[in-house]
Amino acid sequence: MSTISLGREVIRARELNEVDLSRLAREIARDLKPLEMILKDLQITSEQFERIQSNPIFTTRLGEEAAVWGASTRANVRERVSIKAATMIEELLIEAVGIVQDPEIPGAARIQALQFLAKMGELGEKADVRDDGSGRVTININLGAEKLRFDKDAPTLDQRAVTDVEEQA
Repeated sequence: MSTISLGREVIRARELNEVDLSRLAREIARDLKPLEMILKDLQITSEQFERIQSNPIFTTRLGEEAAVWGASTRANVRERVSIKAATMIEELLIEAVGIVQDPEIPGAARIQALQFLAKMGELGEKADVRDDGSGRVTININLGAEKLRFDKDAPTLDQRAVTDVEEQA
């Protein structure tokens, strides 16, 4: 195992697998961090990166990731903005903690700034709504110590067909 200097950091070369190539392709396609930081985070040396660039698995994944990331559907744009905000929050977390702890900055302003960043990254409080796409509905009602629960599954295709036929008759 060799070591390579990347800027001020020393990275130990290691065997890379298809998952590593996919992660690298995703990070490069998203372009949220400089390439040097991506390579450092994924522990990929500059020598390895030179070889990876001609790897057919990597080039295919890079094209796929770029297409997915660059898609202009409403859902994709929303996800892309959310991911970028979450990435910025993660990268600035230490600085944000320093701001929150700075007695020179008014408390309300510190709290408001953190709430805004958390909201942009979808990291704050939100309703406990889970949708698995099945159409199932669950309602929970808490009455003191008593808990009522109602579950209703979505009708299956066969049930819908029978209902449609019955309604037509």
